[in-house]
Amino acid sequence: MHITVDKACLAKLRQLVVRTCGGMLSFMRVEAVDHAERMKVWLCVTEPALRLTMDAVMRLLPAAEFGRISQGKSL
Repeated sequence: MHITVDKACLAKLRQLVVRTCGGMLSFMRVEAVDHAERMKVWLCVTEPALRLTMDAVMRLLPAAEFGRISQGKSL
């Protein structure tokens, strides 16, 4: 899943994701966009953490924009 936030909200998003997902977070990748005014964050979380993360972000960072959510492939 990816989420785009203003650069001022990046630290809050990171804290929120780590607190919400804990060990269900596999990785977090961050890339600056729009001349570094906004940050695109890719998250790889387990299925149970997906809804928890989305709910928490929508409550605490209402200006966050959600992008594509894709399901990982099973081995």
